[in-house]
Amino acid sequence: MTAYKGWNAKILKDGQVIGTAREVRVTVDHSLERYYVPFSRTPYEIREGQIKIDGTIRKLWVDKTYLTLLANTGVLSNFDLELQVKNLHLYIYNCKFSKGEITVPQDGWITEDLDFIGSSIAVVET
Repeated sequence: MTAYKGWNAKILKDGQVIGTAREVRVTVDHSLERYYVPFSRTPYEIREGQIKIDGTIRKLWVDKTYLTLLANTGVLSNFDLELQVKNLHLYIYNCKFSKGEITVPQDGWITEDLDFIGSSIAVVET
């Protein structure tokens, strides 16, 4: 299981920045399993399972147009997430918030933690 913490986190919808976050944690779980042959105590092979991508966004600021879209449709729409970790850019695609509670103060910063699930991840070195 790989965990990333990044800064300069951007929330993208259709290529446009609709929000930023001060802290994001992304976990990539490959669901590795040991495969044993009969009468052996050591694994013969380690096999990869399904990949699960999830994480938490903290201290989120979201553009009011996104909140308007969310309120009008009543459904959680997909978004992409871009993180900068030193000289790497991580892109998490087709994310959705899985659970969370939102209180939007006057300054626009959401201080609650929001959990999300993503479908794929790409790492680009700059």
